Amino acid sequence: MGGVIPFMPVLAKGLGINATAVGLIYTVLPFCVFFSKPVFGYITDYFQNIKLIVFLLVCVTSVTYISVIFLPSIDNIKWTQVQVQCLPQSDFLSVFTDVYDQNCLKDSLKHSEIGELNFRPCDSNHTINLLGTVSIEQPENMTIDESFVSNGTIWLKFKPDTNFSCDCIADNSSVLKCASINSCLLNGETVSVYRTYQFWVFTLLAIISGTGAATVFCLTDAACYEVLGERTELYGKQRMWATMSWGAATLLAGFFNDIATGNSSVTNYAPGFYLMLALVAIDLILLLKIQLTKANLSLNIWSDVGKIFSSCETVCFATAVYIIGGLTGLIWNYQFWFLQDLGATQTLMGLCVAVQCLVAEVPFFFFAGWFIKIFGYFNCLTGSFLAFTLRLGLYYILENPWMVLPIEVLHGLTFAVFYASMTGYASQNAPPGTEATMMGILGGLFEGLGVASGSLLGGVGFDKLGGRKTFLVAAIVSAICVPSLALITIIRKRLIPKG
Repeated sequence: MGGVIPFMPVLAKGLGINATAVGLIYTVLPFCVFFSKPVFGYITDYFQNIKLIVFLLVCVTSVTYISVIFLPSIDNIKWTQVQVQCLPQSDFLSVFTDVYDQNCLKDSLKHSEIGELNFRPCDSNHTINLLGTVSIEQPENMTIDESFVSNGTIWLKFKPDTNFSCDCIADNSSVLKCASINSCLLNGETVSVYRTYQFWVFTLLAIISGTGAATVFCLTDAACYEVLGERTELYGKQRMWATMSWGAATLLAGFFNDIATGNSSVTNYAPGFYLMLALVAIDLILLLKIQLTKANLSLNIWSDVGKIFSSCETVCFATAVYIIGGLTGLIWNYQFWFLQDLGATQTLMGLCVAVQCLVAEVPFFFFAGWFIKIFGYFNCLTGSFLAFTLRLGLYYILENPWMVLPIEVLHGLTFAVFYASMTGYASQNAPPGTEATMMGILGGLFEGLGVASGSLLGGVGFDKLGGRKTFLVAAIVSAICVPSLALITIIRKRLIPKG
């Protein structure tokens, strides 16, 4: 799944689905994940065959994921009225307008984008249509910010793909079409993404596949703890192998996607999906050969919830898990979106996940048991908040997309240490017979409510504030949580009797 899941948000972007709509999809998905866990727990208990349930879920998940690549993009880009000037002895045309969103344009035009220009020469009744590239017109010794002149007009450079020259262009005859910036030009007309069948089909496929994948992960995590028994500190070392394969698959997928894309302006994500199919086939063969222990998933969930959350300590821990889920959801769903706006290639995105998994997660999962033993569960979560603050703050100032690679080392603290702490706390502190329920609830708060909140707010933030400011707001939220959780930990140790 590592060759597909990380690329789903940017694949949606390539289809023409905006950030708010993607946020809506990834808000609904975690709620489905949250409710699917007890449902499939019941089914697993009823049939007493976790191998069959996992096998079927993997098949359904793979089929729905592969169906995504057959969706055509949304043709929702309409012509936008602009003014155009001919420039003597120049290979480009100057396009200008005073109706635009400045932050949107600055984020969208980091590099040249494919566009189409249509206009009528002064001495002709026939229109001319040109294909070419659009960029912010940036004269020598002038920054992009200075290209937004004082009277509010933005100048764009349109460079035709073919040789072209003109003397005069008729007033009010020019229109521009560019998928990357039309939404930034406020007088443009676009078709609502919610009225397209592509949005609804993608939503359905994303929810089915995402729910299936998360449910498989949940069942295998619970089965892993069942097999480990009292040796729960070994969970991180088991989870490490999944991390290594995820990172390798994402790196290969990004590399192959770049090769398949070549010089095309449309990214080809198909190789990642084909890689997934090959690995899933191997996975299913291995699954038939091994014996899986059925996890003891509780069915009396409402009674167990009352027992578990009667503890103030557990409520505080669960609240921290929820907030970390929100911060994680923002990164999971919009990190690649942000990097793509900075000009990152698919290979770089694959390298990004490879660093997260192989450089950050592997060592931190390996030593997670030691971290928890030395610092305790609450202090490990405080450390995760501190790492989130630094990581999100660095995203805010990021200019060169390649510099994201050293930043991703912090993923070891923001995910690996946190995830091991969350599952370990659930296994160790749950009342007898409710271990799986506790894990399901905390996992639901993290991957369900938390990730849903981060996805929804992140989508709105990217559309309204831009990527940078959205990450800055998230960094501030995380920074507030550091002293707050540290204070709660101190009070808990001093005022609440142990046990």
